Amino acid sequence: MIRLENIFIKGSNPELLFKDLNIFIPSGSIVSIDGSPRMGKTKLFKTMALLEVPHQGSIHLLGKNINKLSRTEISIIHREIGIVYQKNFFVHDFNLEYNIIFPLILKGEKIIDIKLALKELLPWLQLEGLMKNSISQSSYVELKLAQFARAIIGRPRILLLDNFFSDLEENMEKKINYLILALNKIGTSIIIFGPPPKGDTIKFNKQYKINEKGLIEIQRKPLSL
Repeated sequence: MIRLENIFIKGSNPELLFKDLNIFIPSGSIVSIDGSPRMGKTKLFKTMALLEVPHQGSIHLLGKNINKLSRTEISIIHREIGIVYQKNFFVHDFNLEYNIIFPLILKGEKIIDIKLALKELLPWLQLEGLMKNSISQSSYVELKLAQFARAIIGRPRILLLDNFFSDLEENMEKKINYLILALNKIGTSIIIFGPPPKGDTIKFNKQYKINEKGLIEIQRKPLSL
């Protein structure tokens, strides 16, 4: 569950990108949030991901009021969030494998379980044989898929993706959609920022657009009889 109440978010300049924003995303929902550049989409993404603190308002994740938690408690909540950034973000001192399994290490998972998780996930993303590569040896698309693998390998309760579906081949996008739906079946909330995947494989509970008026829910067209 994600609930933002009376949120004010500032941009790089003093102006407010969001004023008195309220949004509620129930557990197990699939939601998309799109918008034009410089309208605050990435700022909202970072706020939901607990990467930035809003100027004003309260954030509730997984039944907890983040404003009332200690740093240690917030770090525990953070482990339940899978994050795919718009720009690839890795620890360059680690190889691709260690970057992917890092969330499992933080959770204290056993080595045998980590190896099993990799064995199940890597073929889907065509990353087998690349695990010992350094970050600098990996292509842009390989890093993008590795980021996705890292985000979902621990079966997070919340998955946030920022502008992820651009530059994906059709066949890979279908595999990503399957993995997203599999996560959603076990209760993971999925929030897709930026253009949603093509086709109608993923059924969204709600879709939003960010414009000069703020965050606006896109009303679905009624079915014609």
